[in-house]
Parts: sequence; structure tokens; C-alpha cells
Amino acid sequence: MLEAEPTRGRMRTSRGWERLQPPARARWFLALSGVLTAVMIASSLSVLEELWWEETYTIVYAVLGVAALLELLPVRRLLRLVLQAVAVAVILVQLAPVDWSLLPRPAEIGLGESVRAAATLLHPFWEIALAVWAVHAMFAAWNRARIRIVGFTTVNLLVLAISDSFTPIYLWDSVAIVVFAGLVWLIAEHYAGFQQRHPVSWRRLLRYPLQLLLPIVLVLSLVMAAGLAAPEIPPLLKDPYTAWQESRGVAVQNFVGDKGIAPASSKKSAKSGYSRDDSKLGGGFNFDYSPVMEVSSTHKSYWRGETKDYYSGEGWKASEAISSPFDLPLGTDLGDRPDIAGAETVMVDQTFTMLRKDKFPVLFAAPSVRSLKPPEREDGSRMRVLYDSRTEKLMPDPGGNAYPSSYTIRSEQVVLSEELKAAPAIMETGMISDYYRQVPSKTPSRVADLAREITAGAATDYDKAKAIETYLSTTFPYTNEPDLTKKKSADFVDSFLFEIQEGYCDYFSSAMAVLARSAGLPSRWVKGYASGTGTVDPEAMMRGGREAAERMDRDGADTYTVRNSDAHSWVEIYFEGYGWIPFEPTPGFAFPYASAAAEAAPEPSLAPEPSAAPDATEAPAEAAGPLVPRWLGWTGLGLFAAAAAALAFLRRDWLAARWRGYRTRSLTAEQRIVWETERLIRSARRHGLAKAEHETLREAVERWSGQRRFLKQELGEVLGLFERTKYGGRPATREEADSYAAKVRELSGRLRSPG
Repeated sequence: MLEAEPTRGRMRTSRGWERLQPPARARWFLALSGVLTAVMIASSLSVLEELWWEETYTIVYAVLGVAALLELLPVRRLLRLVLQAVAVAVILVQLAPVDWSLLPRPAEIGLGESVRAAATLLHPFWEIALAVWAVHAMFAAWNRARIRIVGFTTVNLLVLAISDSFTPIYLWDSVAIVVFAGLVWLIAEHYAGFQQRHPVSWRRLLRYPLQLLLPIVLVLSLVMAAGLAAPEIPPLLKDPYTAWQESRGVAVQNFVGDKGIAPASSKKSAKSGYSRDDSKLGGGFNFDYSPVMEVSSTHKSYWRGETKDYYSGEGWKASEAISSPFDLPLGTDLGDRPDIAGAETVMVDQTFTMLRKDKFPVLFAAPSVRSLKPPEREDGSRMRVLYDSRTEKLMPDPGGNAYPSSYTIRSEQVVLSEELKAAPAIMETGMISDYYRQVPSKTPSRVADLAREITAGAATDYDKAKAIETYLSTTFPYTNEPDLTKKKSADFVDSFLFEIQEGYCDYFSSAMAVLARSAGLPSRWVKGYASGTGTVDPEAMMRGGREAAERMDRDGADTYTVRNSDAHSWVEIYFEGYGWIPFEPTPGFAFPYASAAAEAAPEPSLAPEPSAAPDATEAPAEAAGPLVPRWLGWTGLGLFAAAAAALAFLRRDWLAARWRGYRTRSLTAEQRIVWETERLIRSARRHGLAKAEHETLREAVERWSGQRRFLKQELGEVLGLFERTKYGGRPATREEADSYAAKVRELSGRLRSPG
């Protein structure tokens, strides 16, 4: 026979008193927890954007989506897990980029060997899919209490915030999703707890669903609207790492990659660096002076990454019809360039040494590549490289995950000459010249009108190109934060030329490419890096006299440190018999053209280059090298902090006792009892047991005993100790104060209504 005694939160059985288990959480809350867990995991996985293939993302998001949907089924958890496992297997079979015709039939090799062969074909997709599913299943079952929900949300936000600061990926959309999901989750937990403690009131509340949902929707809408409408302001406080590094005169680096220019649709400013997507240009950026690579070259140059021909009105893309990549055989010399048979050229030898573990989509080189010494892998084998002769683009093995740490290239640059300046800017029909003259039909006519106006007095095509270059570099100012509020036109170049009228390299180079095409000159848009900083500062050379001058090679032979701030774009125009010739329309920049032996190199612009890093960030090459040890150090510090946090959580009661002892160390025994009583009153108020100002403690305790009958004895004991201390006529001892504090702590933990 069972005899329940809810007033004590326990029941009496044949084995004695046993604590009552709280009622289970509502099924709707458990299902919602599974869905929101999947949403947060999917948002946090966006930090792997530069590491995972698109197929991997498709599989992972499909696994999370199906797992979240199956959480909604009103079946036992074990059955849901079985269904999720089956769904993961189906997703892998359907979505993994696997040629199943390569799999032998089970009848031929046996079931076990067939399973192993399938696992080999699905590697690494099945490992990633199972890991993501296991993480989701674990946290969906674990995230039931408020403290766990807050902790899980906080961890996701920290991952996204840190990754957004130190990677090339824009993660604020993911941050917004996690914040919104966390708010919804906490509201749901509150109502689930209300349903758990007050089932009768919950059923009454459900009779008025509009009154239940309207405040929730209103609060969430106001919070998200305030976040979207808030103006962008610099941070008031810097994180400790940034503050420490900057106090030492060191620029904070991006450890995983470079952030490209923010898209025009974004009002956020990114950090400078090599952009991965140029289909929508615009926005602004902040200079990031962290080093990317060192280039030892026989001539100073720009380091070209890739060229693009199709202008959409918003940005640049590469036409597939122009691209024709092929495997570059080991040590192959590309031979003579047929399009520059009569031009005077200079060979430029370069060795690139990457200073970080970034994986770029291209190999960089001075224009134009003649031969490549294929880079080596860690095991000593040669790395596969693709070369596109039409776009002059070098690509590391598309199927590999590694980027070469060092590689050597020989380039051939055309020397500027009077013959070149008289050459026509035309291409042979077989070279699909129409692609390099394309301008969108929706581009406003005033762009073409301006091109004709600028080039009206030019005698040759080269003069036309220089006229456009000079007009842009002398008419519009350089800024890394253009005022986008002036933008009205949908066309990127049109809005720059006639509305914004300020910008950085992408604005100037895009404008020159479009103006050149409007003037009949075949052009293409180029991006890569400017030269960087050599080992000899020109100003120091001027101050150092002859000795410093002897160290400076006339052609710019030096080792250059290239930084994120040197990421740049410019223009190339095709001249018959000379090929693609670079032009630099951005103010403060000057392309270092190769010069003949008897000629002096062109003088650079006197305006300071915006990409130059401040002196405080300059560091010798050795300073940029030990990034991995620095990572290890910070990783060790993070693990130590995590271990300390875990230990503090496990010893939280002991730490709380030490903290209370520290706070009450200067109080007498009577003062401590009064202090503990006030703490009990505050705790009771949080649990619905308020003490009115006119009430004595006895009156309040008697009323509380009626509301919490299962605590009547404990409340009476605490009241008796308090009154004996206050009215007993003798001083209390420290032992009595300790006993009173222990009873107050025990009582405070049981004030919640049992529901």
C-alpha cells in the first residue's frame, strides 16, 4: 500500500520514504528542443565554410533536417533514433557523390566485404554524417533544463563570434539565427515548466491561444527589429587578446583565412584580404595587416591570382566558355607565347612562401606564367596543378585539401615601348573577343557617353586606356568606407561614377574595365595582391645614402612581405602583338612595369599607398612564422580554462561556501544571522513568498507555512533560532551562526512550490 504525502515532496512505501520524481516534460517541448538543437548546430557548422565541400554541406544539412523532423513524431525515443539512423543511411546513398557502379555485388564478395567497400566509397561523408547525427541526438536529449539551454546557446554564440573575428566568413546571419532560436527556446522552457507545475492553469491558458502567443511574437519581433535597426558602431571594449596584441604593437591576425570585401547588400565592414566571391561588389572594409606570404622575386610586380571577363552589373564572374584548364605536367615550360612574338620581354623568377595555412583557390604569380616548378607535398610527391591558358589561372589540385607551402614560378613580362603604345587593342576572332567587350544591356547610357568623352582626344588605343586610367585616378578619392547612402543606381559602375564617386580598388578597376569596353577596348578584371613591402624601405634608403642604395636592386629584386591589406584588383587590356597589358586606375597605386636594361622604371605615384601597413605592424619574416606554436599555446590555454571551469562547476558548493565565508568574515555572529535572514527573505520573494513591509518575520513565516505546508517544520526551526538570537538576551556563538546559515541554505533550496 502506498501513502502519498505531497506536502513533503516524498511518498511512503513499504521500503520507507522515497522522493517523488517530477512529472515529465511536455512532449511538445521535447520535440521543439530537438528542432532548435538542429538549427543551432547547423548555424555553427557555417564556420567550416572554407573546409568542407558543397556536397558535405548538403549531406550534413539533410541529416540535421531529417533528424529534426523525426523529433516531431509522437513515438518512443528509441524508435525515433532507429528511424533517424535509417534516414541517415538513405541520405548517404542518395546524396553522396559516389559512383555505385564501382561497388561489387554482395553475392560476389560477401556481405561483410561489400559493407567495407561501401564504407570506403562513402569516406569521409559517412563519418561526418554519423558524427553530426550523434551530436544532435546527444544534445537533443540533454537540453531539457534552462541552465543547459543557456549553456548550449552560449557555446554556439562563442564559436560563431570567435570564428567571425578570425576567419574570412560572414557569420552574423548565423549569430542572429542562434540568438532568435535561443530566445524561442527559453520562452518554450518557461511555458513547459509552467505546464509541468500548474497543469490546471495551463489547460485554462490554452483556451485563449491568442493571449498566449501574442506577447511572445511581440517580444521576439521587437528584439529582432531593434537588432536589425541598430546603427553600426565600433566596439566600446576590445577583447583581451586584441588589447594585449595591440599593446605590444602587433596587429591581430586572421588565423584561418582572409575576409574579402563585404557585399554591397551588407552594411557590415569586413577585413581586407583576398575575396572568394566577386559576383556582388561593394560595401566597405577595415585594413588587416596580418602577413599572408613572402615572395622572393627578381623583379617587383603585382601577384596575379585570377582574371574575370563577365560583368553582371553587380560584380564579376568567369565565363565557362573562356575557361579551358588542363593538367600542367611536371616542370613543363609553356613555350613561347604566340601573341607576343615581336615584343621585348623580361623574365621574372619568383618563389612564394606561404606564412599561414590558408587554402586559396589559385596560385599567385607575376603576369604572365611561363613555367612552374610543381610544389611538393609533405610526403615528397609532386602536387597536381591545373593551368588555364586563356585566363592565365593556376589552380591547386581541386580534389585535394592541401595548399602548397612553397612554390616557384617563372613569368614573362612585356616591356613598355613606343611600338606597344602604337599597337591596336584588337583580338583575333578565334580568341572569342566578344567576351572581353561585353557590357550589360541594362547599364545606363551615361557610362558609354562618359567613355567617349574621356577618350575623345586620344590618338591611339593605348592613349585611350591611359586617358581612362588617368581620369579615374585623378577624379575620385580613395576610401575603404565609401558612403553607400548615395547609391541609387542598380549598376555598380554607374553608381560609382555618378553617385558615390569614391571607393577602393574594386570600384576603380571595375569602372576602368567597363569604360574601356565602352570605348571599344577588350579588357578583363584582375585580382590578386599588390607588391607588398620589401626588405628595404625607400625612405630609409634615401636617408641611408649610398650603402642603402646599393642594397636596393634597380629592378626591384627583393623579398616582399605580402599582407591582407595588399589584396588588390586592377585591369588588363589586350594589344595585338603584345598580349594583356596591366593598367592601374586606383589612386595611390602604380603597377611596377618591367623595364628594358637602358630604361628607367616608371616613377610611382607620390600619393601614399593605402595598403601600406603602419610601422607598428611591421615585423621580420621570422615573426610571422610560428603561427602553429601560437595556435598550440592558445589551444592549451583554452583547454586549461575549460578544465578550470569544469572543476569550478563540480566544486561549486565548496566555492560558494568559501565565498560566503569571505563575505561574512567581518560580521559578528548576531550580524551574520541577520544577514542570512535577509538572504532568506530575498530567496522567498523570488519563489512567490513575499514579506510585506508591515509584517514581522513571525507573521510572514506563519503565512508562508500555510502556503508551503511541507516546510512548516523547517520554517519554524529557522524562526526559533532567529528569535532566540535577537530576543534571548545573550550573544550568539559562531557555531550557532553556522548552524543557522546551514538551515537557511537548506530551506532556500526547497522554497519552490511542488506544483
